[in-house]
Amino acid sequence: VAGFLGGINLALLVGRICQLYPNALPNMLVSRFFRVYTQWRWPNPVMLCAIEEGSLGLSVWDPRRNPKDKYHLMPIITPAYPCMNSTYNVTTSTLRIMSEEFKRGTEICEV
Repeated sequence: VAGFLGGINLALLVGRICQLYPNALPNMLVSRFFRVYTQWRWPNPVMLCAIEEGSLGLSVWDPRRNPKDKYHLMPIITPAYPCMNSTYNVTTSTLRIMSEEFKRGTEICEV
């Protein structure tokens, strides 16, 4: 609610790392988590699968069709229909703080 990540957000981020490195050991997954998200080019979305249009006609996250979606700073898209941004409350300052923490995590893992 305050613009930081919650459980589902972190689970989606971890899930993406597991997709990228399916044979990695747990210690490598932790290291890769911080490295990947330190270098991530936000606001490119993190997605576990492609966004699909459902038959119910519900609105899905799409910055090309929904003007408000293009202003999301750190989109982490839910994989179930209707796909939506689970981090719509992230602000410039909370994104900066989280980016600094991802960087700090990378430095700790390197040590």
